[in-house]
Amino acid sequence: MDLLIVPVPLFNKNIGVEAYYFRHQKGNDIIAASNTTSTFDGAMNSPVLETLNAVGIEAFTMGKPIFVPISRMMLIANLDQQCKQPPDKVVFVLDNELRLEQDYLNSIMRLKALGFRFAIQKIENADAYEPALALCDFVYLDNRRMGTPGMNSFVQQIGQRFRHLTLIVTHINTVEIFRSLASSSVVLFEGRFYRTPITKGENKVSPLQANLIKLLNLVRDENFEFDSVATIIQRDTALTVSLMRLVNSPYIGVRQKVKTINHAVTMLGQQEVRKWVTTAVSKLLGTDKPDEITKLSLMRARFAESLAPKFGLEDQAQSVFLMGLFSVMDVILEKPMEEVLEMIQVDDPIRDALISQSGPYYPVYKFVLGYEGADWKTVSRELIINDLTTEDIYEAYTNALLWYRDLLND
Repeated sequence: MDLLIVPVPLFNKNIGVEAYYFRHQKGNDIIAASNTTSTFDGAMNSPVLETLNAVGIEAFTMGKPIFVPISRMMLIANLDQQCKQPPDKVVFVLDNELRLEQDYLNSIMRLKALGFRFAIQKIENADAYEPALALCDFVYLDNRRMGTPGMNSFVQQIGQRFRHLTLIVTHINTVEIFRSLASSSVVLFEGRFYRTPITKGENKVSPLQANLIKLLNLVRDENFEFDSVATIIQRDTALTVSLMRLVNSPYIGVRQKVKTINHAVTMLGQQEVRKWVTTAVSKLLGTDKPDEITKLSLMRARFAESLAPKFGLEDQAQSVFLMGLFSVMDVILEKPMEEVLEMIQVDDPIRDALISQSGPYYPVYKFVLGYEGADWKTVSRELIINDLTTEDIYEAYTNALLWYRDLLND
């Protein structure tokens, strides 16, 4: 599909994900690309809904609601017939191009009667949009404009006249800003604040984390010993359960139940053990962090691995996977990236990409970061430079989403 699309998490005050919303761009058009969400002006059908229907909402949101941007033309089309998802899981997002004629307002009321909800964005004048605000369930506020006279007045009007609206503040990029807003009337938050890199190595690695890192380093040896791996796994109940579930699953297809750790790792073989350890350890290291951090790590890994052949790194796809996986370990372990990579003992190309933004893997890493941040100008430029198509990227990203969904169900 000729579409660039990424689901962005909306957090509650406890940094739990309440919903996702789509950022997208249709095609590869550098002139039209921007960091804001396009609404496909003039289109009657939503390619975002087409993707949601084709891939499934579970892959994008893990059961959470999804905010879907629509144009004013889509609003008066057959949105309820286009959307194959449960109405309570879909929130249609309007912007300030909405026309307030009765036909448009009637369309909102009809869709709300079916169970769909609405959000509105890019407005700063409650009086001008009163009919729409009265029908919507959510309103977006841009943190970059918070504190300005116009925004202060808008927030005050919302609080006084539209108390039914749930406030969503976007572009929260530091923990400090998040904390300052968490005690306010804001309900949902968006931004990079939850994955702020750690710059001071004051946090101590726990014995459990040390055990997981030791296991991760051990299996990176091309000729690791199964007994040594089994010994470390047996020290961790979660690792033991995960391994036994894997080895006794239909995916492996053994004829009799495997009952010991030694038997399990021997039967799997080095390649499968290495693959399982890499993903299992990454999931367990982030258990005390927001779930979205673990998802971010694994999604980056799989997306980068899928892109590796497109960047001439097909033979190094496994290492590119590790680069993506380790890219948020500074957040997970609360240590500077330099210290983290010393502990994990990574190869030089991974270190170069994550620390000095250089080396053969960095172009992939740069692309992944641009894509997940919906920096469509950078993404469009990189598509041209690397002779990639939007179809290539769409396939790689949706495959990563499906892989992550299946990983959670293992």
